[in-house]
Amino acid sequence: MHRLSHLTIKNFRACQNVALPLEGYTPLVGQNNTGKSTILKAVEWVLKPTALSKQDFHDPDKPVEISACIDGVSEAVLDQIPEAKHRKAIAPYCKSGRLWIRVVASGTTAKSIEKQVWDAEQCADADKPDQWRNYPTGLPQAVSALLPEPLVVQAMHDIGEDLGKAKAGTTIKSLLDEIMGPLLEAHAELSAALETIHHVLTADGDNRSDHLQQFDSDATDALAHFFPGLALDLDLQVVDVKEFFKAGDLHVTDKVTGDRRRFDQMGTGTQRAIQMALIRYLADTRKSSNDSPSRRLLLIDEPELYLHPQGVRRLRQALSHLSGAGFQVVFSTHSPMMLSRDNAADTVIVGKAAETGVNVRKPLRQAVEEALEGGPSQSRTLFELGNLTEIYFADRVVICEGKTDRRLLPLAYERLYDQAPELDHIAFVSLGSCADIPKALTVLSAMGIKACAVADLDFAYTHARRSGLLERDGEDIQAAKRILDALKQQNGFTLNGNGLPQNDKKSEWSAADAWACYAANEDGKAIALSSHETLKYSGVWVWLEGCIEQVTKADQKGEDAIAEQEDTLRALSATEIEEQMPAFKACFDWIRSF
Repeated sequence: MHRLSHLTIKNFRACQNVALPLEGYTPLVGQNNTGKSTILKAVEWVLKPTALSKQDFHDPDKPVEISACIDGVSEAVLDQIPEAKHRKAIAPYCKSGRLWIRVVASGTTAKSIEKQVWDAEQCADADKPDQWRNYPTGLPQAVSALLPEPLVVQAMHDIGEDLGKAKAGTTIKSLLDEIMGPLLEAHAELSAALETIHHVLTADGDNRSDHLQQFDSDATDALAHFFPGLALDLDLQVVDVKEFFKAGDLHVTDKVTGDRRRFDQMGTGTQRAIQMALIRYLADTRKSSNDSPSRRLLLIDEPELYLHPQGVRRLRQALSHLSGAGFQVVFSTHSPMMLSRDNAADTVIVGKAAETGVNVRKPLRQAVEEALEGGPSQSRTLFELGNLTEIYFADRVVICEGKTDRRLLPLAYERLYDQAPELDHIAFVSLGSCADIPKALTVLSAMGIKACAVADLDFAYTHARRSGLLERDGEDIQAAKRILDALKQQNGFTLNGNGLPQNDKKSEWSAADAWACYAANEDGKAIALSSHETLKYSGVWVWLEGCIEQVTKADQKGEDAIAEQEDTLRALSATEIEEQMPAFKACFDWIRSF
């Protein structure tokens, strides 16, 4: 299915030079006032350009330029454009299923706007068109057939305007446009009846009412006493069917109480839910048929506002459904619940810098493809990180191994700094295994997200070596294995074939216990400290104590042990945690400075 696949924005408000990809379902996330709404407006404007204001120009001496790529314009899609002359107009500009369009505004009047299309034959790079010409005759209609006027749903403060009036661009107007055609076809007698009434009530009607004619005559006679030579007639205008809809109100009835109220008398949450429900209805009434080339853009600013969490999840599913039913959905959001594993990979993170203005980060899918080689590796990392919606709403991501770290680290941070980590824009996320840490760090770096990791000491002797973070067969690991072998003789834990600790059901020692024993040994501690310092430069903190349970001095692992450690941390003051568990403070200070 064709779609708007790429957008480039220049000199539009705070978007000095922004380029971003778009999928069938594209969430835009970021802090307040970073430019998400501006991007939505840019998408709308490139398809429906209108006169701009002075405030829309970042640099008043330069033009606003917004270009967009329409991908997937196959021969089959072109064949569905109704008018042959429009198909003929657009065909020369579609190259390998791709069409680039651009809108340029040099001033604040409608006449200063130019609509352009790329000269496909003159552009060497299909991803970066550099040759443009004005729209030829027929091209605007062809583009509109592919991507009709976007349906725009503004933020909540405009909801009364959006649903209260049948104005162009509003949800209610779009709804009326969808149902009007089938309604008139099904009830042709309505138009015929209104035409009959027109002839009875209007002054020039063929069957003018006798009562109205009598009124005209009597009123004219009365007027003749004051102003001879003038005539009066009462002309009662009759509206058409569409005018009845425009004058109507949307009402809501409580099926339990029977209470019936106008839409604007309902609570904001109900209003928003109704607005989203109508959008869902639009999707059901406008599913693209096989003989229609149109795919309409649905642009929504913060659709989750005022909705109950369950309502947010239903809304996410509805919008996902829309993206496969003839719509392309692009929306801004502040809610992790609007993201799921199915769409998180295409989420665009929007930020802003003082000098460069709005900027966007690479979506996860693109970063994985560029940073990792091999399909299986890409698929696994995409799956793992796609489940972690927290990474899209943080400035700094801390990857940890399992649920113990995931639960204890944020709590210890909050106790030490008297502030939850998310207020410092830090997210602790768990991959469930240290094996994926190197790949995750590589991908997050490609996305432009500051990221580091916290791992058990064994990471320094296993996956850090395999991924190249540490020398694979260095002298330090050979020395570590000699120390482990000696400790094995003394304590009876088990080593595997490569000389490193392993779990053994027959032994009272776990692999974690063996590493803790190694970390307590003076020679082992010295080697571990060297690896620890080296890995810090690569963004990985390994516990010198062995694992987080050694930091909290817990004897056991598992759910009960985690709950006990949480209770211990809550009972201790910041000073007591720093004195009794100094590794936490050292780790967090490093994270905050990394």
